[in-house]
Formats: sequence, C-alpha cells, structure tokens
Amino acid sequence: MQVADAVRPDPRVVQTKGPAAKTKPTGGPVEMELLAHHGPKHNGNGRRRSARRRFDDDICLAPFRAINGAKLRLRGDASSVKEAALATGSCPPYVVAGIVLLQSNDVTLIAEVLAGRVGLLEAARRVKQVTQLIVAYRKATAADRVAFARIIGPTALFDDTLVPAI
Repeated sequence: MQVADAVRPDPRVVQTKGPAAKTKPTGGPVEMELLAHHGPKHNGNGRRRSARRRFDDDICLAPFRAINGAKLRLRGDASSVKEAALATGSCPPYVVAGIVLLQSNDVTLIAEVLAGRVGLLEAARRVKQVTQLIVAYRKATAADRVAFARIIGPTALFDDTLVPAI
C-alpha cells in the first residue's frame, strides 16, 4: 500500500462527539458518522428542522390537518379540541383556529390558508369577530333577532349592514 492509497477521510464525514471522540483510537479506524445520512437536520439558526413535509399537491399540510381536526370537533366526532388535535396530528391552538375559520364560511380565506399564502392563526384572528356574530345569529331564536333589531334600530341595521352588502 502506497501513501497515496492510504485511507483519506471523506469530507462529508466528521468525528463524532461524546465518549468515542474523547478516547484516541489505537491504530484502528476513527469512529466516524456520516452527517449527510444521519443525525438531525438543521435550518441554519441552531434549531432542528421538522421531519414532516410542508406541502403535498400544493396544500399546506399543517392547516389541512388542523381544519380536518376542526371538522371532527364541529361534527361531534371528537369530544374535545385536544382529542381532535391528537386524531389529526395537529395541535389544539391550530384546531381552534380551524374551527373559527370554518365557522366564518370564508371559502376564499380558507383556500388562501390551504395554499400557504396566509397563516392559519392570522386568518383566524382576522375573522374571529365576524365568526362570533355568525355563530350568535345562528344560535338566536326569532324573538332574539327581533329584540336585537329593536335595540340596534332597524334603520341602523339596514343602513350599516344590508346596504353595504348589496
């Protein structure tokens, strides 16, 4: 074996840290680790990159899972937000945001969220007040709606709500 044929370390390989790195090898090969194939991937700011894919067929997967969890909760298939989050691989705050978004019936905003152009939490924050009005209106009886119109005033209700919508 010539000097040129000696084993050269692969540039992709580094010596491992920990006990194996502290002891010097006794003539055997140095314990090595291929970083290209093992270990956590980092995103450049010292934090580990998620192993999950972000998109599948142009759908942002985190809000997709959250909205599916929200559907489970709204249909009653999940007894709590936490259960819906566990069933879909999401987290409770995202499922709550998904519930707000679904109750708003804003199909365009939901599409923007699923495309990844608007964040789920930001979208839920935008429509939260409108969603609360929608939910309250749907829960109200006819007598409640009449009482509301009397308190607000029919003119204000018509001029401030219906005219701008037409």
